[in-house]
Amino acid sequence: MPQYNNVVIVAPHPDDEILGLGGFILQRLRKGGNVSVLYLTDGEASLADIDDDAVRSMRIRLSNEVLARLGISGDRIFRFHLSDGSIPRKNTEGFDDAAAGIQQIFSSLMPDAVFVTHPQETWPYDHIAAFELADAAIHNTAFSCDFYGYWVWLWYSMPLRSFFGINRSALVPVPIGDVLTEKKKLTDIYLRLLAPNGKPWSGVLPKAMLRAFDYPFEVVEKLK
Repeated sequence: MPQYNNVVIVAPHPDDEILGLGGFILQRLRKGGNVSVLYLTDGEASLADIDDDAVRSMRIRLSNEVLARLGISGDRIFRFHLSDGSIPRKNTEGFDDAAAGIQQIFSSLMPDAVFVTHPQETWPYDHIAAFELADAAIHNTAFSCDFYGYWVWLWYSMPLRSFFGINRSALVPVPIGDVLTEKKKLTDIYLRLLAPNGKPWSGVLPKAMLRAFDYPFEVVEKLK
């Protein structure tokens, strides 16, 4: 993968950026690159038995803590506040407006590369919706940049049809052994603090999925 100096990470929820690309982000920043993070939702629907506003507030707080540790400044943090669980899909109400807003951010930042959750991440639905929005936004920009899909839920839930839908020749393993310890610390910020119901504020993730976030590599696919 090229040594990009200016990248944008599109995250459906606060935590996806670290679970999927925390090591890559750390490496880019250590090499003096610019990393911007665009959160589409506040993750308020992760705990059904706790008030959405309370979850929203805490998940924003945790993401701010992560970003502060990374050293990502406020002018490179974007929050769209779309409804968690209901990010608009292509050809549905609200999609064009959201895509236009993302396109404006892309145009102002002019990144070398954009990373979004992989198009085969069919669950949760917000992840495929995030891809559709980023894809539409890139199509409407006046500049060219590389476009990647990163794995979050694919580590756990990849159905057979998704496996055959992946362009394996375009897969890029990103070695992160040199920053894995720091990535784990960032992951812990999201997953260790428990809500009043005894569950992580991000929700309960499958153990098999959590193991993937300890691997000394991350996986992206070059889409364009």
